[in-house]
Parts: sequence; C-alpha cells; structure tokens
Amino acid sequence: MKLSAFKSLMLATAIAVTATAAMADEAWRKRAGIGEFAPAAQNWEEIEAAAREEGQVVVYSVSSRIAKLVDDFRERYGVEIIGHDIPSDLQIEKLRREHKSGVYGVDVLFNSEFPMLLNEALPNELVWNFLPDSVTGDLAENEKSPLLVQRHSSRVLFYNTALNPNGAPVDSLWDLTRPEWAGRTLLPSPLEDGLSANFIQTILAHPDEMAAAYEREFGAPIEYSEAVIEAVTSNPLVDEPNASMEWLHRFLRNEPVFQGSTTKIFRNVADVKQENPPVGITSFSKMRSNEEGVYAAAPMMNLDPVFGVTYPTALMIADMAPHPNAAKLLIRYMMEKDGLEPWNEPGDYAARSSFEADQVKEFDLPPFETLKLWPIDPDEIYSSKHNFLALYLALG
Repeated sequence: MKLSAFKSLMLATAIAVTATAAMADEAWRKRAGIGEFAPAAQNWEEIEAAAREEGQVVVYSVSSRIAKLVDDFRERYGVEIIGHDIPSDLQIEKLRREHKSGVYGVDVLFNSEFPMLLNEALPNELVWNFLPDSVTGDLAENEKSPLLVQRHSSRVLFYNTALNPNGAPVDSLWDLTRPEWAGRTLLPSPLEDGLSANFIQTILAHPDEMAAAYEREFGAPIEYSEAVIEAVTSNPLVDEPNASMEWLHRFLRNEPVFQGSTTKIFRNVADVKQENPPVGITSFSKMRSNEEGVYAAAPMMNLDPVFGVTYPTALMIADMAPHPNAAKLLIRYMMEKDGLEPWNEPGDYAARSSFEADQVKEFDLPPFETLKLWPIDPDEIYSSKHNFLALYLALG
C-alpha cells in the first residue's frame, strides 16, 4: 500500500472512531438526562428507582471522609458508595487517561481543583454540572454554576495556642520572612501539592495589599532584593518586581519546611509537648483535630493582610458515568444535612446559606464572608501556572 493511501486510511479510521465516540457520548447524555438533555423538572421518584437498579455509585473524593456516608446511604437508598480517596488534580488526570482509553468507571467527582476543572475538565466535557432542584434557593449564583459547590475550604496559618497563651506569635505574613522564623514555617510543597501552589499564586496576585502590609509591618516602603530584580529581568512574562514576589523570595530564603501531609503539619504545630513550636499552613478544618492535653492549635484570624486562601469544593457527574442516576442521588444527598455531616466541622463552611448560619452558631466562628481570606481566581491561576513555576524556581 502506498504511503499516501495508508495515511488516508488512518485518517478515515480516526474520523470514524471520533464520530462513533461522539455518538456514544450523546446517547449516554440522553439516557442519563445530562447537559442539553436534562429534563425541565427532576422526577426524584424515578431517579431513586433507577439508582436502586444501578446498585452502586463510584466517587473520586478529595476527602477520605466520604467513607462516613457509606452505611447511611446504603440503608436509606439501597445503593453502595464505592469511594476512592484521590487528590483533586490526580482525579482529573486519572479521568482524562481513562476516557482516552475508553474506560468509564467513575460516576461522581468530589473535587477542589477549580483552575483545572473550569479550564480543562468542564469545557472538554469530561464532567457535567448537576444542580438538584431542592437546593437552588439556598445557594448563591456562583455556587450553582458553572459547578455545584458543596462547601468552601481554606488553607490558613495555624499556631500553637497552648504555648502561645497570649495569642498568635506573628501578626503579619511578613513575619514569616524574619530570621527568628527561619525553618519554622511548615507547608506542603507548592511543587507537589496543587492547593499549596494555589495558595502561593493567590498571594502573588495581590501585590498592592502585600506592599501595604509591608509598610504597616516595617514602617517604610518596600525595597526589592537583587534576586527579585534579576528574576524579573530574566522572565519575559513579568514586567516589574512587586511586593508579592519580594515576599515569596524572602519566605523561601527563610527555609520553610515542606511536609506532604496537612494532618502532619497540624500535629507538628499543635503538639503541646514541645518548647519552640512552628507555625504551619494547613487546612482550616484541622481545627477538628484538637485534643485536650495532646494537640492545641488555632488559625491566626487577624493576620495582616490575610490569614489564608479559600477555594470551593464541588460535586459533579463524570462524563459517561455508568451509574448516572445513583450519581444524581449521591450529589443531592451530599448537599443535604445528613450528607454534609462529615464536613460539618469548624473551618469547613457549607455553601448552603442556611447550613452556614447554623455552623456559625454551633462553632462560634465568624460568617464566611467576613473572614480575612483571599479567594482563588481559577482563571488567573490556570493561565499563569507555568510562569509561576518559573518564577518560584528563580526566587527560591
């Protein structure tokens, strides 16, 4: 066979495979009632009956607490939850590889990696938004679309309360660059942990606020290190140095300690049987891990200019989900009080406004909207990721 004929055959085969896949995907959407085929009204009797027939629902979950739902969900609906505890960025990569291989084994993603979700998974139709009609009146518009938000999570600065009875030992993010805190700030490596990278990128996105905080802390306008100026000069995508870059350089020069587990970070900060406790960047919800006489820690809520970064955690249906009705049922359940219970913890703020109001009272915490937290900007983080990595390596 001539080469040109072989190429034509391969091209025709590829087109046929693509067309077949598209037809199968459309047939699945019709059968599942997803996307453009979603019915005008949700018939939950039919959905529940179909879910029982499907018998199980497979979920990739950013939280191991998904296991706490298994027994109640089975007893209530006769459907088995098969949960896999997988970090958000790895969920998306796993789903992408499986789809490319024609493997469709997951129904629901419980995921916090909004930059990748909104810029890759959702536009490429790897996932589909599903909004149960029972919760629409209790959510803000940006919690209903483009993806359904279950709760708002945060990475924040913690300190040891038992060994700092007068309050937090630092009052500014800039304190973490001082010599006395060299080697005493714990966090997951931004090169290995997506949420930690999002934390740093969000600080980089607020240079004016960081400059103002510098002046409040040191009483003079900021001056840039030679290393920052050189990093900017060698990076064609950066126009000029700013306070956030200077903070990152000084922070990295102060030898923060990278640890892979947010639980380990909390325990190392909170251990009451130590003399010179570090501070640590970990999950806000680690407040639940305090244990009298063992662990005592709290977030530094008055840190200048913020004490952390917040991000949404969403529920969505995987494309070609083999159990789409069970997926819908699980999503509705996880938006209700019983299904949210494993995440009804101080520091995890429910997206549903009525639930959040109850949490504020129960945990004696400020309302979510009043906290000194910077929300991530998914599009900015996604578009600047490569530039961030180059800058991070240059400044470190």
